Amino acid sequence: MNPSRATTLLPEMKAYDFARAYYIEDGGIVIVPQGGFYCPHAVKTPEGLRIMPGQTFIQFDPARMIMEVYTFKRLDADEKRAYFHERRYRYKVVRTGQKKWRIIPLNYIDSDDFYLTQFRALEWFDFAIPDVEIHPGEELWRTRT
Repeated sequence: MNPSRATTLLPEMKAYDFARAYYIEDGGIVIVPQGGFYCPHAVKTPEGLRIMPGQTFIQFDPARMIMEVYTFKRLDADEKRAYFHERRYRYKVVRTGQKKWRIIPLNYIDSDDFYLTQFRALEWFDFAIPDVEIHPGEELWRTRT
């Protein structure tokens, strides 16, 4: 079996790399994040974090020391598809002089473009297994450099 890129899966499967659930609404996307999610400019809502086109968020994988930087590029005029660009980097954590921790991006691994859809066949799966994170877009071959 050959490894495949995340975008060869259903588009909505890519969201499970950083979100437990997502909803496209009101000119943006609301994400219920997985662990390791960071977005300083997101707006908290009762459903999750609202991110607007042009904003960036990061998903950290401390087991592999890989950070995925996602940029929300645009939303279709009819708000049925949200388009993203993903860049992946290795990173390290260092201690600064003020005894704080800082994340330092290292070498670039790869990038990918994908979209998420408003109407999803797998929406029922979002909270089916509440304590388990799934990352279907994480292929081991993408992390070997």
